[in-house]
Amino acid sequence: MSEINNLSGNPDGTIPVKDAIQLAANWRNYLETSGQAFAAHAFLIPIIAFKNILLYNPLAEGVRAYIGLADSADPTTAKLLLVPVVNGDDVPYLVQNGSLSGVNEGLSNVFDLSALCPPFCSATSPLNS
Repeated sequence: MSEINNLSGNPDGTIPVKDAIQLAANWRNYLETSGQAFAAHAFLIPIIAFKNILLYNPLAEGVRAYIGLADSADPTTAKLLLVPVVNGDDVPYLVQNGSLSGVNEGLSNVFDLSALCPPFCSATSPLNS
């Protein structure tokens, strides 16, 4: 799985859409089959993700957050996938020249620079006690 999509033209912090689809599927599979509780408290999301969502999606009215797993059996590999929403619909590929870029050659519009808590927690936050 790609941690960060470094292909030319993709905004910093994006991941390939096919990777995002797999991460989200892993999360749904984990919930259905593990019988275990999800122990994450929070996700740290760097500001650059929000800046780039706004920069590349000026018509977005919101952001939909999906939970995904890099490893479908390991909840400590959780990721938070951020997808801009326009007119109520997810926009996983960048809009270029007024139309969606093609699925095969499209640039990703799915952001993930998140860090899971635990282990990346604030020791002083009252929300984390």
